[in-house]
Amino acid sequence: MEEKYLKDFVIALVVIFLIVLVWKDLNLYSKVNQIPQESKYKKLALGERLLQQIQEIETSIKDRKNFVFTVTKDPLEQNLIVKTMKDLELQWKEEVESMVRLETTIVPESGEKQAVISYKGKTNMYQIGDKFTKGTITDIRSGEISYSSNGNSKILKVQKLPDKPEVIRQSTKSKNKKNREYNW
Repeated sequence: MEEKYLKDFVIALVVIFLIVLVWKDLNLYSKVNQIPQESKYKKLALGERLLQQIQEIETSIKDRKNFVFTVTKDPLEQNLIVKTMKDLELQWKEEVESMVRLETTIVPESGEKQAVISYKGKTNMYQIGDKFTKGTITDIRSGEISYSSNGNSKILKVQKLPDKPEVIRQSTKSKNKKNREYNW
């Protein structure tokens, strides 16, 4: 007898479950039917001009993502036209390093004559017959060397470093408490 009540109880639960499910479905259907066909935001829709501007911005962004910078400086730096003190000092150092400069000559009374030549930030000692950037050293005299390059005989004299630009010297003087002049 107990199984009969259990069976009736399960059937009653299924019927109640179906009634609740149908009721929820009808509520949802009525809510969907209440949505208007035209939105209340229709007046705020995009115009042709605004849509075209948005598309131009999107293509610009895509182009920028694919763009490869070929400059050596930071493209995001705002003052590329105006050179900073650091830029001026780097420019001066590059100019000095690109020079082939005879720093000194060593002419002893007895022994090997030697010359000290700087190029690309490196300083090397040379003797007669050695090859350097501009040619081959043929003679070393006090304060100058003779060298041959492509069959022509030339002379290279001792050179001091070119002076730093005035702007750089003034900025370094203001940074240092003591005014010192270095021979780089």
